[in-house]
Amino acid sequence: MSIEFTQKDGIATVTLNRPDKKNAMLIGMRDRIAEISEEINDDDDIRVVILTGAGTDFCAGADISEMAKGGINGSLFKARHMHKAITGLGSIQKPVVGAIRGVAVGMGLSMALACDYVLASDTVRLGAVQRKIGLCPDAGNVWFLTRYLGVVRAKELVFSARIVKAEEALAMGLVSRVVADGELLAEAQTLAESFVEGPTLALGMAKRMFDVASNMSLREFMDFEGSNVPLIAQSEDFREGTRAFGEKRQPNFTGN
Repeated sequence: MSIEFTQKDGIATVTLNRPDKKNAMLIGMRDRIAEISEEINDDDDIRVVILTGAGTDFCAGADISEMAKGGINGSLFKARHMHKAITGLGSIQKPVVGAIRGVAVGMGLSMALACDYVLASDTVRLGAVQRKIGLCPDAGNVWFLTRYLGVVRAKELVFSARIVKAEEALAMGLVSRVVADGELLAEAQTLAESFVEGPTLALGMAKRMFDVASNMSLREFMDFEGSNVPLIAQSEDFREGTRAFGEKRQPNFTGN
């Protein structure tokens, strides 16, 4: 399978599985990512997601062997399916931990940046490299890089198509933490377990707040917040959290 999807103890693991092609994304893989994203949202037993790649790399972007096929209509078709995958990942309503190693470029860069917590191996190499094949950025690269870095630094990466290695990516804020390559998956598992124990609905709403905050005025955002915080305040996890606070103990959140 080009995409592996497993779940255990509240953790869903999604693995891009074409290691011989640096996990370059075929059209069918894009569709499967979009489907899996919906399955995750619909499954209350899933509390957190780990997104990673098999082998030594996360993702070398879209599979270039499919890019030139089909003329304009074919290109539009492939773009639609790419967008389904990226927006699907971005719409997951639970924490997503990216366990990223090796190459993460083009579409792979956007998939990594769509995660909520980017745990990077010390082998990681990030880049918006489409210039090298005469293409403008795709897969939402400009949107993600602008949000992470601002316009000036985002343009520098896009126009140069240069590769950013682990320590620079950390300093720029493109990744959350850098770990030794051999420790990557174990660290991702530990981090995911901490999210399994969290208030899933509240974390999902926090994600939604981050999504909309930069596009709203303060008044608009406060209206949004004022409509949604009361919903979370009706959750069992909020009731448990307030009880635990009063009883001076750790809360036992269930994701409800």
